[in-house]
Amino acid sequence: MIETPISTKAMASALGNAFRWRALRELAAGEPLMTIELSERIGVAPNTFSRHMKVLLASGLVTQNRAGQYAIPVGRLVSKEERILDYGICLLRLGNGARP
Repeated sequence: MIETPISTKAMASALGNAFRWRALRELAAGEPLMTIELSERIGVAPNTFSRHMKVLLASGLVTQNRAGQYAIPVGRLVSKEERILDYGICLLRLGNGARP
């Protein structure tokens, strides 16, 4: 089930940073990840990266479970292999090598 579309303003604001694009690409593989795991994969200090994840969380582009793992919201991940996300107002085709 697809959730309510995310506002264009919230999406544009959240996606205005290369680190957040990379975080979405990592999460689009379908595996929930902790901030430390994402920061290591992207090469950013965990405390800095934590602020980026808060922006993605507040915008609705990602969710966080009780264990503190971030993930793509249920129903938004169209293809793990191609890393395609559907946010209602657009499809993000992140692919394995996509760069913002």
